[in-house]
Amino acid sequence: MKRSDCLLGLDIGTTKVCAVMARVKGNDELEVVGVGIHPSEGLSGGAVVDMEVTSRSVKSAVAKAQNLAGAEAPSAWVGMAGSYIASYNMTGSVAVMSSGRGVTREDVRRAHSIAVDRSLPRDYEIIHMLPRRYRVDDNADIMDPLGMVGSVLEVDLHMVAGRKTALRNIERSVNRTGLAVNDLVLEPLASWQAVLSEAERWAGVAVIDIGGGTTDVVVYRENKVLHSEVILIGGDLITKDVAHCFGTPFENAEDLKVKHGCAREASVDPNEPVPVVRFRNRAPVMIKRRHLAWVIEARVNQILEQVQKSLRRENVLGALPAGVVITGGTALLEGLREKCAEYLGCDVQIGFPGGITGYKEVVSSPVYATAIGLLHYGLGQERSAPARSQWGPMRGVQKMWQWARDVF
Repeated sequence: MKRSDCLLGLDIGTTKVCAVMARVKGNDELEVVGVGIHPSEGLSGGAVVDMEVTSRSVKSAVAKAQNLAGAEAPSAWVGMAGSYIASYNMTGSVAVMSSGRGVTREDVRRAHSIAVDRSLPRDYEIIHMLPRRYRVDDNADIMDPLGMVGSVLEVDLHMVAGRKTALRNIERSVNRTGLAVNDLVLEPLASWQAVLSEAERWAGVAVIDIGGGTTDVVVYRENKVLHSEVILIGGDLITKDVAHCFGTPFENAEDLKVKHGCAREASVDPNEPVPVVRFRNRAPVMIKRRHLAWVIEARVNQILEQVQKSLRRENVLGALPAGVVITGGTALLEGLREKCAEYLGCDVQIGFPGGITGYKEVVSSPVYATAIGLLHYGLGQERSAPARSQWGPMRGVQKMWQWARDVF
């Protein structure tokens, strides 16, 4: 298999680095040929705090995937999320330069630029800029304003930006392994491509990606992103609570959570016993599973409370006909789907990656949703590469111009 035959999705999370390689078949079908996971080290809250250690984690995960695939990939589509990410909804308006000839690409670019200038902090750069709708004079909810006659053009945007230094540190950590970074992608904006149908995106749906260090929220309606947010609590806090309450190492606490944990104390047999492995030279103890569930449920409540606040701030809670899709490793926690449905008052499903062949027994899990989504994202970007290449680098203001052109 040639290097160019494969795409590489690289999910750099707080808990794990997940690398998935796929071969693109003739009908644009993705066949997974390699998977590698390695504990994520050198990061805190999704941000790099030790570049050398982070690079080793990335290199190990990628090497496992490449060895399994029997091939190498020269570059990767990289997913990230953390405290250095900020999302904004913004508007910008301009006078149409040649109203008699209709709205031009330059008018759109100027409207985008004005919207960004009002909101983008000086030390941040654009990762994604997603037009939601346009307005030409009194004509609202326009999807494509090009050629429309009017005097004033207004754009409504959703923008995701990241602190420049944090983004460069992620890129350099990957580059030190010998890989180029095709693009940095916000994790939930990758995950949806693996777990959502087009019908769900049009109707209105929220994706909640509960990772180790963060919980990422994104809302879609009419196939547009209405809202996204990175919440700085995740599944690792649940594990830390278990470790603290029952006097066991973090690794044992994670195993206890996965095998015996439950997000709803009320659904657990009150007398069911569970063994707890403790620290070296200390005898194992037996606890009641309901006590474990009580500890887990308390932290799950906190996570879901923050998700609820995020959705309420944007007035979308209660307006999601397609409900909520939860993904990420924590999505597999027993009782979490039911707990989430109780909290948010809507239908909740677990998001399993789709649109792939190959190692389905390995990748058909919410754990791999972001990495599989990155492959779908990368395939889409590569298919439109000839149209994009003439516009130059995808960074800063130049990336903003690119988004404006890509829409049309």
